[in-house]
Amino acid sequence: MKGNLKWGVAGLVVGLAAALTLPSLAQSPTPAAGGSAERTVSVSGSATIRSAPDEAVITLGVHTQDATAEAAMAANADRMHDVIAAVLGEGIPEDDIATAWVNLWPNYSDSGLTVVGYTAENQINVTVREMGKIGRLIDRAVEAGANLTSGITFRVTDTNAGLDRALEDAVADARHKAEVLAEAGGAQLGSVLQIAEAGSPTPPPVYYERAMAVEASAPTPIETPTMETQVTVSVTWSLI
Repeated sequence: MKGNLKWGVAGLVVGLAAALTLPSLAQSPTPAAGGSAERTVSVSGSATIRSAPDEAVITLGVHTQDATAEAAMAANADRMHDVIAAVLGEGIPEDDIATAWVNLWPNYSDSGLTVVGYTAENQINVTVREMGKIGRLIDRAVEAGANLTSGITFRVTDTNAGLDRALEDAVADARHKAEVLAEAGGAQLGSVLQIAEAGSPTPPPVYYERAMAVEASAPTPIETPTMETQVTVSVTWSLI
């Protein structure tokens, strides 16, 4: 019985050492000094931050119809020029305005055999970095001729300090896990051999619906959401 117990404990220690050793069995270990493979431990850590968005992308467009394709596109272009001028008038830089899409298609009679006119659409994406401007910007664009929207996307940019804190917390989470594993295997953490960010999810778009009539005294209400962003890192330490 005693002999069996000693072998069982020895098997447990060997199992822990194997679990904390990389590369895997499918790879050839790199010999270290003394002829043994370097022992490492790899773990992932994560952290979630909740913060207000510091950037929004608004999609605004113009939808026009006319008897001919040329007339529909011309009317659309005139109105879109006015919309862009209104957006620029609200202090949005030209670099933050980009065409999202331009489309033109025929309209058919009820029988589906005769073309009775054409519809043109043009949409732009407007990047806004001052959240307080969003409602007024939408109203000014509608006053200038915008009658189409695909919604608003709120996001937290990479320059936001919250992401830096989340990365620090994720690394700390990984280190805690690695220390527990190392101690269980009778080792201590050495230096970091590799660290990588696994990425963070993109927050979903937030859409709004509104009437096209605009009252100057009642700007479109925009409530910015609390953004929840998760970051994950993968870290490999040497074991000593």
